[in-house]
Amino acid sequence: MNDFLPTECDIVMEGGVTSGIVYPAFVARLARRFTLRSIGGASVGAVAAVAAAAAQYRRNRARAQGGADDDAGFTILARLPRRLQARVGGHTRLFSLFQPCADLAPHFGVLAASLNAPSRPRAVLRAATALLLRFPIGTGSGALAWMLGFVVSAGLLGGHWPRTAGGAIAAGLWFGLCLLAAALAGAALHAAFSAWRGLRANRCGICPGLRTDPGSPPALTEWLHALVQEIAGLDDAAPLTFGQLRTAQPPIELALMTTGLSELRAHRLPHSSADLVFRASELEALFPPPVMAALLAGARRSKHGKETSALLARLNADGEDWYFMPPADALPVVVAARMSLSFPVLLQAVPLYRLRVPPAGGHGLELLRTWFSDGGLTSNFPIHFFDAILPTRPTFGVTLQADLDAGAPFAHRVVLPTNNADGAVPAWLAIDAADGRPALARFAGAMLRTIRTWRDEALKRTPGYRDRIVLIRHTKQEGGLNLDMTRRAIATMSRSGSVAARRILDRFLDPEPQRNGWLNHRWVRMRSTAAVLQDMLAPLGEAWHDASLVPSYEALWQAQGADALPAYRLSKANRSVGFALWQRIVTLPEQLAPADLSDHAPQPQPELAIAPKLS
Repeated sequence: MNDFLPTECDIVMEGGVTSGIVYPAFVARLARRFTLRSIGGASVGAVAAVAAAAAQYRRNRARAQGGADDDAGFTILARLPRRLQARVGGHTRLFSLFQPCADLAPHFGVLAASLNAPSRPRAVLRAATALLLRFPIGTGSGALAWMLGFVVSAGLLGGHWPRTAGGAIAAGLWFGLCLLAAALAGAALHAAFSAWRGLRANRCGICPGLRTDPGSPPALTEWLHALVQEIAGLDDAAPLTFGQLRTAQPPIELALMTTGLSELRAHRLPHSSADLVFRASELEALFPPPVMAALLAGARRSKHGKETSALLARLNADGEDWYFMPPADALPVVVAARMSLSFPVLLQAVPLYRLRVPPAGGHGLELLRTWFSDGGLTSNFPIHFFDAILPTRPTFGVTLQADLDAGAPFAHRVVLPTNNADGAVPAWLAIDAADGRPALARFAGAMLRTIRTWRDEALKRTPGYRDRIVLIRHTKQEGGLNLDMTRRAIATMSRSGSVAARRILDRFLDPEPQRNGWLNHRWVRMRSTAAVLQDMLAPLGEAWHDASLVPSYEALWQAQGADALPAYRLSKANRSVGFALWQRIVTLPEQLAPADLSDHAPQPQPELAIAPKLS
C-alpha cells in the first residue's frame, strides 16, 4: 500500500519574461499524476499560472458533470512551445507577441537588432547600426555638427590635408571615426529624448499588449485571452474569472503577484479591497474587447456605499468612464495576469485609482492614480503563497537561473535536491572583474537583484522549502529578454520543463518511504515548526507575566480594552473564549521546559513573524 503518496499539489512559478517557455511542458507533465489545487506566480510565472488554472478548470468541470477526464486543456498547454516556434513574418510567434507602440517602435527595433547575437561585441555592433538607421534625424544632426565644427576649426587654425599617402589614410580614418562617433552620439541623444517623451505618453512601456497594426497577429494580452479561453473550453465572449475557479470542484486557488508602485508595496491578486477604480478609456488600450466587456459588467453589478458611489457619479457627470473594479469573483484572470506581467519599460504599466480618506484635516474622499507594474519587482518567486505551518499537500516551486555555459550538457539544466543537504549553498554572483577589482555594472546589477529577491533567495535555501523547489538553468542566449529566441532554444527550454516535472514525480511519488520526498518534506516541516513554535512561545509567556507592565496583558484582555483607546472591543463571549486561549498559550513554555526542540533541528531555522497581508 502506498497511501502516503500525494494526489494533489500546488505550484508556484518564478518570473523571467521568455524563460517562461519552460512552464507549459512542466505543468502538463505534472498534471498527469496530480490534481492542481493552488497555482501561483509572478510576471511570466503568472501567465503560466492562469493557463494551468484554465486547464485544471476544464478537467474539474468534466469530472463534475460525471464524464471522463477532459485533459484537452493540458494537451494544448503541452503543445504551446511548438506553436510559439512557428514563423510569423520572419520571426517566431513568440517574438510577434511583443508589438511596440508607434512612438517607441524605433527603440524596440534597436533592442530587437541585438537579440540572438553570438557575442557581446556583435550585439553592440548590431545595436549601434540599428541606432544609426532608426534615428536618422539624430544621426544626420550629429554628423553635420561634427563636419561644421571640423570646417570651422580647420579654417581658424589653418589646418591642411597631409601630403603623404600614409598621412592621408591616417587622417581619413581619424576623420571617419570621429564622424561616426558624432553620428552615434546624435542618434543616442535623439533616442534618449524621444524615449523620455514616448515612455511618458505610453504608460512607461514600449508594448501595450494589444496589436498596434490591424494586419498584425494578436499581441500578448489578446493572445493570452484567446489561449486561456481555448484551454478552459470556453467561448471568447465570457472570459474565465476567479469566481469560476473558486467554485470548481475541487476549488482552484489562483494567486498572482503585482507591484503597486504608487503605494510602495506588493499586492496579491485577486484583490480583496473594494476601493479600486478604473477608467474604461485607459484600460481599453491594454485589454481586448471581451475582457473589457467583462470588466464593465462586473463593475456595474458591484455595490458600494453612498459616499463612494456619489463621487463616481460626479466624475461621470459628462459621460460614463469611471467604474469600480469588479469584486474578486467577477475579475477575469487575464486582467490579473497582465497586471503581474508588466515588465518595466518593455510592457506598459496598468493604471488604476484608489479611493482614500485624505490625511488629518481633509474632508470627503480623494481618488489617487495608482500604477501597477511587474510582480517580480517585489517578489519574483512567491513560494510563500500557499504554505501552511503543517502542509497537507506539496507546494512545488520552479525557479529559473541564466548561469548555464553555452554547450553545457543537458543534464546540468535541471536541479532538484535529492537529500536534506542539497540546495543549502547560498546563491553567489561574480562581481569582480578579471583584474580583481569590482566591475561597476556587476556591482549595480547585484544591488538591484538583492533588493528585489533577497526574501525569495533566503526561502529557496530554507529547510522545508528547498527540497521541493526545482531549478531550471539556461544560457544567457535563452529566456530573459531574448524575445527572438531560436526555434532550437525554445525546444530545448521546453524539454527542460518536462524533465523538471519528471524529477519531481520520481522524487515525490517514490513508493519507497525512505526515499519518498513527500514524507521527508512533512517530517522536515514538522521538525522545524516544533522548534520555531517553542522559540516563539517563550517570549509570549514572559510578556504575559511581566509585572512591570501596567496594566498587564491579562488585565487588558479581561477589561476588553477599556483602558485603551475605544477600538476593537470584544464581546463577553469572545473575551471568555479568548482568555482561555491565552491561558493555554502562555503556560505551554513551562510545560515544554527543559526540552530544547531546536537541538538538531533543521538549519538555518526559519521564523514565524507578523507580516502585512498582501491584498
